Amino acid sequence: MTYSIVARDPQTREMGVATQSQAFAVGSSVPWAMPGAGVIATQSIGEPMYGELGLDLMRSGLTAPEALDALRSIDPSPERRQVAMIDCNGALAGYTGDSCVAEAGHHVSDHCVALGNMLADRAIWTRMVEVFESSTGSLALRLVEALKAAQSLGGDVRGQRSAALLVVRAERSGRPWRDNVVDLRIDDHPDPVTELERMTRYSVRYHAAYRAFELALDGQAAAGLDLLDGSISTPHDEPELALLHATVLAKAGRVDEARQLLGQLARNAPSFIDTAHRFAAANLVDPGLFQAILPEA
Repeated sequence: MTYSIVARDPQTREMGVATQSQAFAVGSSVPWAMPGAGVIATQSIGEPMYGELGLDLMRSGLTAPEALDALRSIDPSPERRQVAMIDCNGALAGYTGDSCVAEAGHHVSDHCVALGNMLADRAIWTRMVEVFESSTGSLALRLVEALKAAQSLGGDVRGQRSAALLVVRAERSGRPWRDNVVDLRIDDHPDPVTELERMTRYSVRYHAAYRAFELALDGQAAAGLDLLDGSISTPHDEPELALLHATVLAKAGRVDEARQLLGQLARNAPSFIDTAHRFAAANLVDPGLFQAILPEA
């Protein structure tokens, strides 16, 4: 009744799980993730034990195959389950019970496991792996590309309704707000995969803008601009990010560009100019510099 993929990027040391289903709020039951432990998809007639206890077992040192075998051994109905796991060291495991509704199956590759049941085509889980392994970019976007590939072959035979994406770091940093990279859910939507892609792309820009803003406040505005990679948000559709970008530009000495962006912001979203004045009043940005380039609130 669902198709999912779990994966790990050995370069970025991120792990993730993405899923789509005709069921309502698939993100509340199928995907599980824990920084420093692993990621899991548990579906078909899903059993939450595989998610919660599976993460605990991998955090305690078991590999993904060991954790999956241990949980199957105590499951009274393993034939109804479909599970994929990947641990923080990259070990992979997948399982499809004999009582999962056709079309059902899974495919394990070097860096991911794709699985699905009640699907329109037996080629779906293999195609998901192919697309993931051949795609580029962030792990989050590669996972979404795999979901799009599944949907292009018919996806869940009953249709679409919900989707979810979790990405975490394979190693704990001691700062949970950094270790949970992406956490998005589409609970009830006629085109959840497309909406998940839109939100994922916005999430990438959003977190980059806030990280650049933090760097600028700490005296590293040039590094902040490098993080933005030349991408400046437009005030009419992303006013919050446009304000952050203007702040980074101002702190980096690119005053004319900051003034121009703030002028556009004043015309399109004037409430954010008031927010900028409050930044200056709180000394987040040098009041003299910022007051000279800010439009009146």
